[in-house]
Parts: sequence; C-alpha cells; structure tokens
Amino acid sequence: MFNPDHLLTLQAVVEEGTVLGAADRLGCTPSAVSQQLGRLQQEVPQPIMRRRGRANVPTDAAAVLVRLAQQMRDLDERTRSELEMLDGHVSGSLTLAGFPTGFRGLLIPAAIALREQHPHLVVTLHELTPHEAVAAVRRGQVDLALVHDWTDRHVRLQHGVVDRPIGLDQVDLVVRTDHNFPVGPDGIDFAELNDQVWIDETPGVFSDWLLQSLDSHRLAYRIGATVEHLAIRLRLVLEGFGICLLPRLGRGDLPQGVLALPLKGAPTRRLYAVHRDASGQRPDVEAALRLIEQSWQAEVSTS
Repeated sequence: MFNPDHLLTLQAVVEEGTVLGAADRLGCTPSAVSQQLGRLQQEVPQPIMRRRGRANVPTDAAAVLVRLAQQMRDLDERTRSELEMLDGHVSGSLTLAGFPTGFRGLLIPAAIALREQHPHLVVTLHELTPHEAVAAVRRGQVDLALVHDWTDRHVRLQHGVVDRPIGLDQVDLVVRTDHNFPVGPDGIDFAELNDQVWIDETPGVFSDWLLQSLDSHRLAYRIGATVEHLAIRLRLVLEGFGICLLPRLGRGDLPQGVLALPLKGAPTRRLYAVHRDASGQRPDVEAALRLIEQSWQAEVSTS
C-alpha cells in the first residue's frame, strides 16, 4: 500500500508546479518534499518525474498516483463526515474564505453566529480572491469559500468542487452628490459616462468587467486610482478624484456627500459558496452554509 503522505506530497508538487511551491503549501522544507518524492519513487516501478530542460515534469504514472491521492483524501473526508454525524455535535475546526465585501456582509455575521451556536467549533477566516479561494478549497486548505462572479461570466470550478447559489448582488454607480449625470427612469445610461476618471478595484472579475464595458462602449476614460479597500474608494469619490462602481453587499452606509445611483444595464454579481464534494455532508459545513444564507436574507431585507 502506498504511503498516503508520499502521495499527498506528489499531488502538491504536481498541482503547484514546483517543489518549492509544494513545500510552501505543505509547510515544510523543499528538502523534505524531495525526500518524500524519493521514497515514493522507490515504491513505483515507473518514473514519476522526468527531466525536461531545466525542470522536472510529472509522468503518466504520476497522474495515476495523484488521482489515487485525491480519492484517498475524498474517502477520508467522507468518513470524517459520517463520524461527525454520529456524534451529533458541530465541533472540530472549520476554515472559511471570502472576498472583502463578502467578508463584511456575510462571513463575519455567519462566523459570529457559528461561535455562539457551536462553541466547540474552531473557525478560521482567510481573505482570498474568488480564483484563489476555489483553488484553496480544491487543495483542502479551505473548507468553505464565499466567491463571486458575473451572471454572464462564471468562475471555473475545479474537479471535485461544488457550489451552492447564495444570491445576486446589484452594482451601483457611486458619485458625489453634486454630480451632473442625467438619471433616467432606469438609472444612468453607461454611454453617458464618457471621459470620466474612475476609481478602479485591484485586478479581478470586477475590474475586468469595468474595463471591458468602457472599451466596448468606446468611451474615453482614465483610471485615477486602483484601490482594493472600499472605504478608501469612497473617500476618493468624496474628494472628487473620480467615480466608481460598488456592489451593494457589505457596502454599509455611504458617507455624507456621496450618492449611489442605479446604472442602466448594471452588472450583477453572482454570489455562491463552494466546498469539496466530499465535505458536503459535514455538519460544520452545513451549519456554515445555513448561517451564510441567513446572513444574505438579512442583507437583502435591509438593502
């Protein structure tokens, strides 16, 4: 029988692409990773890595072993889920991840409720982009992640990862209250936003949509700032540095002097939670999903 630790080390090397990346993921030294690979190679009659140029690349035999490693990990997680269900208590450790506005609007309220309702459950939170979060779930570093994409442009889920829809989040145009944009019955027409200075988000699906929309409408524009934090973007709008798009989730009350206006044909973010297929029956994952959905309903009722 193959050593499970050796198989998981090979899986990390293949998925990360380098021994150094695998060592960082596994929390050990590159030397330890190489030693694990060497021990695994002694158990396998075919080469698992082959030299190509200056790099080592996995062979077909490595692909077979990585598939076995994933099957073993899935079986382990399903077995743990069944044991937790027999116990009848939500306990152990749970790692959640999400993007900034999802953190503010959904994950923090859900984590607070988890702590109150299940005191024996240890919850860890990480802020990750949607692409990072999906990959972390796939690798087993995160148990449940809140992610977002656009209704016409979905983040690609990896094999073994499933999603549960949470809701649709509207995006508004945020401007100073002394703006002079014409507002129609359906909001501001995007075509009216020619020659504007924008406060953009750091690279990601949100920024991609804005830049593609500006280019498709053939609008002149300038990116006056690239900022991740919502409060800083709002301050820049207030001080007249530009305008921006902001989703409603996690936005909170706007500062005096700043106004959110509906945008005609505005993008809609699709919010959903992702977890490994094998962890779908875990009591802690189910509890977290339920509380995230409750937080979303509370958010919708107040928006």
